[in-house]
Amino acid sequence: MEMIGGASPRFKPPLPGWRIAPLAGLRPPAGKAGALDLRVGYCAGVQSKTIAEAAEAIDRRERAGDPVAAKGDLRSSLVPVVVVDGEPVATGWGRMRIPLAAGRHLVEVQSQHSRAWHAVDIAAGQSAKVDYIGMLGDRHRSYGEGTVTGAAALLSGYALGPRGRLHYWQYLPALARGRLSFAVFVALLVAAAPVTWLAGLTGVPLALAIPIAMALPVLGLAFWGARVLWTFLRYNRIGPAAPLSTGAFTRPGLAAPVVLDPAGTPPPLRPGSAAVLVDARFLKDDLTSPELALQLPQGQMRINGEQRKALDRVGELVPIRHRRAVPPPEIEIDGVRVAASWTRMWIETAPGRHRVRVRTPEAPLPVPSGQAPPQIGDVAIDAAEGATAALELTIAVEAVPDPTEPLLHQWQCRIERLAPALERPVPAAPKADVRGGLRRAATGRWWERADR
Repeated sequence: MEMIGGASPRFKPPLPGWRIAPLAGLRPPAGKAGALDLRVGYCAGVQSKTIAEAAEAIDRRERAGDPVAAKGDLRSSLVPVVVVDGEPVATGWGRMRIPLAAGRHLVEVQSQHSRAWHAVDIAAGQSAKVDYIGMLGDRHRSYGEGTVTGAAALLSGYALGPRGRLHYWQYLPALARGRLSFAVFVALLVAAAPVTWLAGLTGVPLALAIPIAMALPVLGLAFWGARVLWTFLRYNRIGPAAPLSTGAFTRPGLAAPVVLDPAGTPPPLRPGSAAVLVDARFLKDDLTSPELALQLPQGQMRINGEQRKALDRVGELVPIRHRRAVPPPEIEIDGVRVAASWTRMWIETAPGRHRVRVRTPEAPLPVPSGQAPPQIGDVAIDAAEGATAALELTIAVEAVPDPTEPLLHQWQCRIERLAPALERPVPAAPKADVRGGLRRAATGRWWERADR
């Protein structure tokens, strides 16, 4: 099935060198504390090119003198960066235990874009188990509208939520089929022949031996079906998280917004008031080949096979030693600074017209060549009494990190959208392309395009 790439979610690094690691010392918090038991995993993404198209792309780029002649179109990092209450804490794939004070916390995972966040409740002396799953390859960029075509363009490319209750549709078939269930089915199918032979040697009538042997794969198929049904019943059973007040971890002097779940609704308003909702997001720009070549080891002019594989899967030629999160933008509403994050921020206010000012973030690391000046956007929005006025903010980020030194070769942000939210139709659920996969499996012509 083209949609799921034939792989279940995994929680080990897809390549050596990208194991999860802390960005700063994780110290036990004072007072009552618990922990966040976080697993950062991935699913194999949909191949964007056939074998023939990939080979042609590499050949064309090499003939053009491209120092980074990769087969895919992924040109920026997919490596997750975990942010808790606004502080970057870890990066990479794997499992990590993060000590946190008891209470509600905002957990964000940044990758090629900023759309994954979840409110997590930490109880004293207990662990909250949370999973993040991202889709490897350039299908993760499907959040960037228009860059991916076909049914996979509707996939979000990521999922974040409680372990065993993740709310995601596109990964359900992969999880449901399960590698263990499939192995059991194949083992019983293979065992049918020797069971028939042994039954014949022991004098069991053939009329009885054959049904016994056939019952084995049927039993395996039933076990597989039960796993599919169990997964269906278990997953996709959580609603949006309740609104999260950020007052507990907001610095003094800043207005503390309420963070809404990606699919959540605003809380009720007090009588006579209104609200402004700022939906802030970033999307990483693709890097050029000369920019990517800055990440090659000193003296190396062109990528090798392992580096090409890493670039096509995770968007980095080599592991970046000092990877950082993208800082949030500076947001002011009527001159009051808001404790911003890359989320849906809800701020209760008086009815009427409000002025929203946005400044793009500064670089999280030094930029010896000089970073581009920040962009500033200004917009007015009307909030009616008893209603929430929604504002969309989208910022494109271009960052070129050095692989070994704590610096950036380039940092530039631009405001792509700062305007009232548009009404968008809900996309239909993506469908797996079964016909093309079956035809290619039967003919062995894997380089052909799937049926559309």
